Amino acid sequence: MFQRFCKIFLVFCAISPFATVFSDSSPDSDELAELQFNGHPVKGIEEIKQNIFFSDELSSSEYHDDLDIEMSVLENGGNYDWDILIFTQQWPVTTCYHWREEDKDHDCKLPAAKEFWTVHGVWPTKKGHFGPSFCNKTASFDINLLNDIKDELNHFWPDIDGESKGDWLWKHEWLKHGTCAAVLEELSNELKYFSQGITWREGFQLSKILGDSGIHPDSNNTVVAINAALVKGLGKNPSIHCLYDSKKDISYLEEIRICFDKSLNVTGCDGVKLGNAVSIDYPGGTVITNCHVGKPVHYPSLVPNRRRQEQSKWKFPIVNLYKLVQFIMWFTL
Repeated sequence: MFQRFCKIFLVFCAISPFATVFSDSSPDSDELAELQFNGHPVKGIEEIKQNIFFSDELSSSEYHDDLDIEMSVLENGGNYDWDILIFTQQWPVTTCYHWREEDKDHDCKLPAAKEFWTVHGVWPTKKGHFGPSFCNKTASFDINLLNDIKDELNHFWPDIDGESKGDWLWKHEWLKHGTCAAVLEELSNELKYFSQGITWREGFQLSKILGDSGIHPDSNNTVVAINAALVKGLGKNPSIHCLYDSKKDISYLEEIRICFDKSLNVTGCDGVKLGNAVSIDYPGGTVITNCHVGKPVHYPSLVPNRRRQEQSKWKFPIVNLYKLVQFIMWFTL
């Protein structure tokens, strides 16, 4: 019996470092619950919990069409109605950082211009739901239909994923989202759909809107300040999305989403299901975000340095994995 207890104890010792490693990245929910703004409690914070810390959209692995089509069947349930269009612009520096955290060798194609936001997509969305998506399973994509605007697309709507091929991003956006937007005459074909995205990108220059309130790359700002700048420029509530680096305890500004009604007029994103973003009331307004409301959001000018744990620090869990396997084999003999 004593020998059996010793074996169990040794197995526990082998496992315990893993619990320590993975628990370090968990946010403190008590801290979130006590967040205040200018002395007033922030309403809606209880809904955020851990989800506020992680990006919900940008991942190179997001673009897996076969899986997306399967998920769309579950999400749509055959209903392709939608209420608003979400026009999403991404900050390429953070997007690249996100991908390189997943794969240190991931190649990115960043715009040459400074303070340049790029289009991620135009997404028809039903309030309270994700999607719809892939509304026409027999649709195809013809790059030749975009010849007249291809230069603008490469400029404003580029594929910054250096590992994708050719027109892959545009094809993905058209088949997944454009086929649903096409119920509107103004967006009824490829040329109209992508032209509208370019028009919105030219009309809603986030660098200028943020800059008019003194928010520029290489700065740290609260998400409330970022939201106030955007509402000042847009007149409506957008949705602000961050990438959280748990190792550095830093939130990076990643995406800003602007909502439009079916008449193509700006409308508030209130009531729209936007991944893990939630609506948070504060004195003076509402911010829709997945960013940490109690800490500054960093607006990076360069892809942040990857400061992973040193190799020596990662050896210990790996060694223990080997020990764990050995102990389990020994224990089950």
